[in-house]
Amino acid sequence: MIEDVKSKALREDVPIIKDGGLAFILNLIKERNVKDILELGTAVGYSSMNMARLSKDIKIDTLEKNPDMYNQAIANIENEGLNDQITVHFGPIEDFSTDKMYDLIFVDAAKAQYGKYTEQFLNNLREDGVFVYDNMVFHGMIYDVENIKGRGTRAMVRKIIKFRENMLNDERFDIMYYDEVGDGLLIAYKKKNER
Repeated sequence: MIEDVKSKALREDVPIIKDGGLAFILNLIKERNVKDILELGTAVGYSSMNMARLSKDIKIDTLEKNPDMYNQAIANIENEGLNDQITVHFGPIEDFSTDKMYDLIFVDAAKAQYGKYTEQFLNNLREDGVFVYDNMVFHGMIYDVENIKGRGTRAMVRKIIKFRENMLNDERFDIMYYDEVGDGLLIAYKKKNER
């Protein structure tokens, strides 16, 4: 079933995480014994379903603002029997607030907003928690910004590059880049006693 979700998403050009990126994140969840996850950007529920299947103890809050994607995600998660583990919240990420604490926050939404989302949810990340950001090389475009045709795409790719630089200089985190994994992952480990 989950493979059907993947192939349908690929057929319909729904942006889902690449295999290498997904494998890396699943491994990270196992290594760090992650239980509580916040996902920014549900799409059709593909990545959250894969994460939830690792263990019955994993609980995921995932946010989606597109009504069509939201409805597909709800149906897919239900079909997989994972609705007791995954809660899909409908609406813009900016409007979501919670007191809940998370071990891992997976950011796979509007690339230009990654910095804003980091500040928005920093206090929801447990000490020693980790942010995971997808699409950090954005189909290789970060290496060739000047040759990007579309002005909007070029501006977004510049924002991704700026975000990477800002994170590298952010004293609150230990940063690891994995440009060769999936579409590029940035892992930000929260340093102890950072608030």
